[in-house]
Amino acid sequence: MTAPQTMAPRRSTWVKIVLVVLCLAVAAMWIYAFFFATDKGAYQLDDKNWRLRAAPVCQAAQAERNQLADTSSGFIQHPTKEQMVQRADVVDKATDIIAKMESDIVAIPVATDRDRQLLAVFDQQYKLVIADRRRYTASLRAGKYVQYSETLSAGGPVSNVVLDFTAGVKGNDVPDCSPPGELGGEISP
Repeated sequence: MTAPQTMAPRRSTWVKIVLVVLCLAVAAMWIYAFFFATDKGAYQLDDKNWRLRAAPVCQAAQAERNQLADTSSGFIQHPTKEQMVQRADVVDKATDIIAKMESDIVAIPVATDRDRQLLAVFDQQYKLVIADRRRYTASLRAGKYVQYSETLSAGGPVSNVVLDFTAGVKGNDVPDCSPPGELGGEISP
């Protein structure tokens, strides 16, 4: 004699309920995302005038930086101490320009506390980029041929946070204010 099979229908009822709840939750998430969520990025300032005032400062800094050195000769795989010092000089001059630019754009007044807080985060993160560049040139001056590396912030290189602020998909649309990437590249031992 076999026992009645009452467990199977109860299990399938619970499975159906769980699946319906999950489907409703996913549908609610998409409805919220399309109709109710803010379209503003995490680092996007409310003050649109800040962008208008920051853009020319950054464009001028970019133009000044672009005139520092001719890199058309390409990558030097085994540089001499003199070549490392020359590179450090160029990078330090570029970093001086970047530091002044960063200081100037952070000093642009904004209207809200939220914007001031975002600019404070931007300032802190950009100063890490500048410190990383200074650390790199100190290594070159000491005769250590090292690969440029960045401080980690928010799970990635600090320049990612700065890029999200300056030129990210929902950033502030001032790509010339982004940290330059000319220090990248591979080195061979």
